[in-house]
Order: sequence, then C-alpha cells, then structure tokens
Amino acid sequence: MAGSILLISDIHADAGALDAILRVAGDDKFSERYGNIGKVINLGDVMERGYLPKETVNRLKTIKNLISILGNHDEAFLNSKAVTKGDAESIRAHDLYRNRSGYQAFFKGMEKYHIDREYRLLAVHGGPLDPLKIYHGDFGEDEAWLHSRTWQRITTSGSEYCDSTGYHYLPESAFNSVKKYFDNNGFVIVCGHEHKEAAYRQTGDEVEDILHLMDKDSFVIGNRRIDEKKIEIDESSNYLIRLGIAGPAGYYRRYGWDRCYFGVISKTDKRRSLSMLSFQLGRDLVPP
Repeated sequence: MAGSILLISDIHADAGALDAILRVAGDDKFSERYGNIGKVINLGDVMERGYLPKETVNRLKTIKNLISILGNHDEAFLNSKAVTKGDAESIRAHDLYRNRSGYQAFFKGMEKYHIDREYRLLAVHGGPLDPLKIYHGDFGEDEAWLHSRTWQRITTSGSEYCDSTGYHYLPESAFNSVKKYFDNNGFVIVCGHEHKEAAYRQTGDEVEDILHLMDKDSFVIGNRRIDEKKIEIDESSNYLIRLGIAGPAGYYRRYGWDRCYFGVISKTDKRRSLSMLSFQLGRDLVPP
C-alpha cells in the first residue's frame, strides 16, 4: 500500500497554517493513527486572501509526493482576474509576488482534478461536473469561467443554478458525473472552495447529508487538540466530502477565524476511512 493521503484545501497564502498542519501530520502520533503519509493532495486556492504567497508556495515545494490542483483564486492570480482578493495588505503582497515572478513553475501544467485509483478518490477544488454539459447558450469568457470545476459549489437550495459565485450543483449531479471514472460504487469525491465542511453519501438512489452522523473524536498532538469527524467507507455507497479552509489568516482580522481544516484518507486491513480534521491555530503562537 502506498500510504495514507493528506488532504488540504484553501490554504490562501497562509504559510503559518500550512506549516502547522504539516507539523501535525508529520508527528509520530499521527502516523500511528492513520499510517504514514504517502501522498499530499492540495485541492487548490493556494493564493489570495492571506499575506504570505511566496512563503506558502515555497513551503509547498518542499512537500514530498505533492499533487496540486487549481482553484479559482489561483486562476485569478495567474490571469490577473478580478475576484474578491482580500484586504490591502494581501493585495500588495500578491502584486509584489507576481511582479517578482518565481511562481510560474509551481503552477505550470496544474490540472483541475486528480484521480487516485488505489483509494478510488477524485479530488477537485469546487465540483466535478463537466462544464461543457452545464452550459446553456453562448457564454462569454467570465460566465464560462463561473461554470468551471474551480468555481462549482454544492447547492443548499435544492436546485441547480449559476450566479456570480459560480455554478451551484446538487450532490446527485456530482455522483452521476464521477461514476464514469470508476468501475463500481465505493468512490469518494473530495472538494473544498466553500470553506465549510460538508459530507454526503449516496446509497442506491438515495442521497443523504451525513455530516452530523460521522463519528466524532478528539486527540492531542503536541499542544494542539485535533477534532475529528470520521466515516468508514462502505463499498456499496459513494461519498462527497467538502473540507473546510486550511488557511484562515485572511479572515482572522475581520472575522476572528482561527481554525485550520484538513483531512486524511487511510486504509486498514483493506478497509478505507476518511477523517475530517481541524484545530484552533492560536494565531499568536504561529511564527510569521
């Protein structure tokens, strides 16, 4: 077996939070619980909101067996597109980084989704729907972008639609879009983008919200209490999991957000499980 997979999304130029997550995941107690990390998947939105884009990219470059996929804020940074970028300090930091370059090699050739066959996992920033199948009419460049996998997000209204925040899709549509990549049931879709945790399970024709049904636990690594929501993967069901924000620095001053979210999918005796993890960062304790 290749080892467990560490899942991180929406780092948003928060090098301190990224380093804190990697320290937790690199601890022996973490390995005892989930096995050795064989791969790290970055689900996108490395850039914008936060204040340390250069340091964040440089830290990611040091990770062994890293797979990165694009997020909408990464695309906005690379193409100088206008989206909500953060406060003046964040904008200055990103403008300086863009002008000095050095980031191009990291993002070059980056895909919009990744499939891991061993874990039967599809990772994507926003959603897995084929944009060409949800277009309606002739769209301009900006509207087409809002339908892309980097902008898609899980709907909470019970219907699908597109607005200035992207294409809102039903979990059923995600499952139907992904089943073609796998021979049978038991696949997992993991995404980010929305900054809040969510979890859905499809069994037959029924789709249910299972976030509140997941097993809850907590454990301590170093001086951090790690909160866990865990699901054992049933081979007859499919799953859609959305991770929370890994890098909250850009929201700390305005909203007081200081919790880091990430995940890990692991395997024991050929049985897979997925854990959604989080901890309070303690912003004053994290070095710049």
